[in-house]
Amino acid sequence: MYSLQRILAGTAMLAAMSPAAYALDLFTAPSHTTDGSILACVIVNVGTRPIEVSATLQKYVDGSDMTTGESCLPGPLPAGAGCMAHGSPSGIQGGYCHFTTTSSKVRAALLVYNSNGDVTSTLPATK
Repeated sequence: MYSLQRILAGTAMLAAMSPAAYALDLFTAPSHTTDGSILACVIVNVGTRPIEVSATLQKYVDGSDMTTGESCLPGPLPAGAGCMAHGSPSGIQGGYCHFTTTSSKVRAALLVYNSNGDVTSTLPATK
């Protein structure tokens, strides 16, 4: 019985130490675009090790995913690298970013690009 308890305790400890156990959700405040502008969710790994990340653009009205393109591919994001998810440039849109990461050593924000490609506003992500 004692060895079974040790096995169960060891299994629980390994599960708690897995990267998924340390998932961190970050969110930005919502913003709007005008026709031709784009909302983009950008995240950068500022740590020294690869981490897992995801980024999605959510409608602030109902929380549904409105991501139309992304570069946050499945797999680790190398140290010093970044990726993004963005919406469509057509129509007026309102949304916020939802990031999930296995490290707090990230910088993430919602960027609003106008039709010329200029950043018109930046909203940082927080817990």
